[in-house]
Amino acid sequence: MHMTPSGAFLLPQPPNAARRIKMGVQKHFTGSLVIGDEGQVVEFESHTEKLTALVMLARPDVVHLESQIPFGWRDQAGQEKTHTFDLRVTYVDGKRVALFVKNSREAAKAEFRAETLLIASQVTPDFADRVSLVTEKNLDPIEVYNAELLHSVRIPDPEADAAVRRVVAETSGAVKIENIVSAAGCSGRGFLATVRMIRTHDLELVARERIEREALVRRRIL
Repeated sequence: MHMTPSGAFLLPQPPNAARRIKMGVQKHFTGSLVIGDEGQVVEFESHTEKLTALVMLARPDVVHLESQIPFGWRDQAGQEKTHTFDLRVTYVDGKRVALFVKNSREAAKAEFRAETLLIASQVTPDFADRVSLVTEKNLDPIEVYNAELLHSVRIPDPEADAAVRRVVAETSGAVKIENIVSAAGCSGRGFLATVRMIRTHDLELVARERIEREALVRRRIL
């Protein structure tokens, strides 16, 4: 859902993936996210896929995320097949990385690894510059925590956002989030507004730590 400057809400755009995911399957994790400032629905079919999408979106060097992207390839017998990559990430430098997202048990199987290596060997630059495999073991718990928090604050709060921005504009160097919140005078809303400034990359964490009131932030160094 996207809020316009007038305060109206617009429904998000439906998924634009080539393959739709069947929702509500028993014994199988499925769901969707709304990403982007104007709202685009992205579907996923595993918890790891959801967390990977959130982590990628939270990174300052990522500008675009796609899901369920089909890729044509040939197996060892030369038969044409189609693999659907879970995600494809575009970075600020224009490079794209196609992602296999799998749980570590499945990813460790010889058959899976052989097939993914064969698929990856056929990927050309017009589809992706690189192919990577992501499992739950590759996800940093701190980065996951922060990514989920950043996603949760995407809807603006104009009054609190403006108050925090005024405080940040007058600060230099590192400062605790709780000090920004106190100076802004918005209590819990001020904390969320500060998190929103991290989400938009106007602020950055000084150290690798959870986004909490005691965390140190600074204006982002470009």
